[in-house]
Amino acid sequence: MESISVDALPYIDKEYDDPSIKSIVDKLIADEMKNNTINPALNTHQKVSLFKTNKLLRGEYERVKNNIKMESFDTTRYKLEQPSSKASIQEWTEAVNNAQAQLEHQLIRIENLELLDTYGSNSWILYNSYLEKLLEARSEILQQTKQQITDVNKARKYEQVEASVKLASLENLYAERIYNIAQLRYAISYLESLHK
Repeated sequence: MESISVDALPYIDKEYDDPSIKSIVDKLIADEMKNNTINPALNTHQKVSLFKTNKLLRGEYERVKNNIKMESFDTTRYKLEQPSSKASIQEWTEAVNNAQAQLEHQLIRIENLELLDTYGSNSWILYNSYLEKLLEARSEILQQTKQQITDVNKARKYEQVEASVKLASLENLYAERIYNIAQLRYAISYLESLHK
């Protein structure tokens, strides 16, 4: 695994909690962002065109998106109204044709219901079983991914907490050395003032 040096220590650095530091950091980030160009491959706000290949679904999507009510279902063609006694032969022919079409439609519906009754339950059970297995597999992948994220965060926190001990020691050593240098400078200036 390649070693990557990251200078952000979110578990240790508490300076960002200070509002004055936060405003400075935010300003620096904003200035830096002005100089950066966004990689087009990383642009997550690209407009997604839904239902490119299906005009019917695209039209329905647009209708719902624009809050346009759906036209009510036209049931006139399913009515079997008897023409008036004064109706022409053409009207009677159309009525008979409509009745035959309705009868054929009902026969097909009955046939479909019989097929569904015979084979539908098994097909539905098999499909549900497939969906349950798919859900289990996806849930397992999700749990593994969550565990990996947790492991990475735990390792990161552990490394940073371990580093915080060393950093605190180095900060103390630095402060001690700065104090010693200041003491030495004071002593030197005192001795120089005595020899003048």
